[in-house]
Amino acid sequence: MSILYLHGFASAVKKSSKKYDALSKIGEVAPFAPDYSQGFDQVMKDTLAFAAAAGDIKGVVGTSMGGYTASHIAAKLNVPFVAINPSITPSQTLRKYVGNHQNYDGSSYELKLEHIGSYPDFNIAAKSLIIVSTLDEVIPAEDTQAFAKEKQLPIISCDYGNHRFEDISTLIEQVAEHFQAAQ
Repeated sequence: MSILYLHGFASAVKKSSKKYDALSKIGEVAPFAPDYSQGFDQVMKDTLAFAAAAGDIKGVVGTSMGGYTASHIAAKLNVPFVAINPSITPSQTLRKYVGNHQNYDGSSYELKLEHIGSYPDFNIAAKSLIIVSTLDEVIPAEDTQAFAKEKQLPIISCDYGNHRFEDISTLIEQVAEHFQAAQ
C-alpha cells in the first residue's frame, strides 16, 4: 500500500521525519510538497501527476494545507484520506501570507490574492478522518472541531502536538484502521 503524504503551505519534503516513520508502518510513503502559491488548479495538476508517478496510492495524508489538498486529491483518486490540522477555508486563512516569502527549504515564492481566491473549501466527498491538536497555534482547533461536527465527519481531538503535529505515532493504529475500513 502506498500513502501519498502532502506537506503544508511553505513546507518542503524532508529526508526523514517522525510522520514518515509512523506512516511507513502501514505503507510506503510518497511525500510531496505542492507549491500552493500557484493556485488550486496547478496544485491539483502537480499533485495528481506526482500521485500517478508514485503509483498504487491507497490513501492520502496531509497536514494543514496538505490536509486540505488531501480532501480534494482523495476524492479524485477515490481513496480515503487523513487530514491533520487541516485548513478548511484556505481562501480566507492564506490571506495573511500574501506577498513574497521563503519556504522552509529556502526557496522564494510570491503568494498572490488571485491564487488564494482559487481555492474552494474543504472537500467532504471522500472517506475522511480529521486529526486536530487542541494546541494548534495556526488554525484554531475549535473551528476545525465545529466544521467536523457540522459536516458529521469523524474527528480525533488531541490535547498534545502542535500545528505541524510531527509525532503521530500514537495515532497510527487509528489511521491504519481508517484506511482499512474505507477500502
